Amino acid sequence: MTASRALSNVDRVRPHPVRQSAPATPEFAQIPEQTRLRVQQDELLEFVTQVFAAHGAPPGPARMAAEALCYGDVTGTPAKGLAELGHAHLPMLATGRARAYAEPLVIADRGATVLVDYRGALGLWAVSDAMDRAVLRAGRHGIGLVSMRGVTEFGCAAHHATRALACGMIGLVLASGGRRGPSSPSANPLGVAVPGGAYPPFVFDLDAAGMPVSDAHTATGFVLLVQALAGLVSGAAGHEDDTGLLVLAIAPATLRSADGFYRDASALFGSLLGWQDGAPDRYPGWREAQRADECQALGVPLTAQLYRELTEIGESLGIRVPRTIGER
Repeated sequence: MTASRALSNVDRVRPHPVRQSAPATPEFAQIPEQTRLRVQQDELLEFVTQVFAAHGAPPGPARMAAEALCYGDVTGTPAKGLAELGHAHLPMLATGRARAYAEPLVIADRGATVLVDYRGALGLWAVSDAMDRAVLRAGRHGIGLVSMRGVTEFGCAAHHATRALACGMIGLVLASGGRRGPSSPSANPLGVAVPGGAYPPFVFDLDAAGMPVSDAHTATGFVLLVQALAGLVSGAAGHEDDTGLLVLAIAPATLRSADGFYRDASALFGSLLGWQDGAPDRYPGWREAQRADECQALGVPLTAQLYRELTEIGESLGIRVPRTIGER
């Protein structure tokens, strides 16, 4: 991302008075386990990259898959992050339901639009690859649309949409279908990323489990919209257990001046900043950007349980797990 982002101020913790004497700890008392550990972000990305490479992914796709998987932990949605490595992605690779890499098959190419079958490839890499293809086409035509099918679970849709931001473009990902079950989490149907001008980009990720259902008519309309654009256009609707996606990149600078778009984006997102009930009121993407900066500076927080799972995965493959910050 090109937009500059500052770390949030950390509240100072007032020191507690020193106790003159402390009661002895009974022998049977258990000291609570540290629930949060931190590891360097670059080391964590390298570790996950090596894990995917050990399962047959080439270096480039392995790195892209690692970035997509770690995105959830870096931005504050760990349920769609590293927790899925040992519970979803590696089991799919082990059973052959997912392929670490497959050469994409272009079914139809119309310049600004293309239909691609990724032939069962790991969705963590494939959807990012599709966004990169969309960005290239948008640079030539103003818009790039990749309709795709034949992928497995892909993590947070918004991560793949953010790949358009580096080129000053808007990214959109819609997803429909896919297998449901313990080894394949529910689909993340929408992710969007819009440059924020002088502010952090607007990044919105919608999970199917969190969709409001109070208005049944609106919910049904949204589901049908996604299924039509992502499922019907890609052809995934006719393939059992397949996931269809619409991956879209829009290049505003091909339609208007880049400076004008930057200025208007700054005005739009700046107008949303304020205070609500004594707390800062921010739009989606602001806090995610702050957390990403914190993770880069301070390390990525992991639960002790997740760290043990990563350690076991590393030991099984002969890959060293990143050391926790402060560990010697």
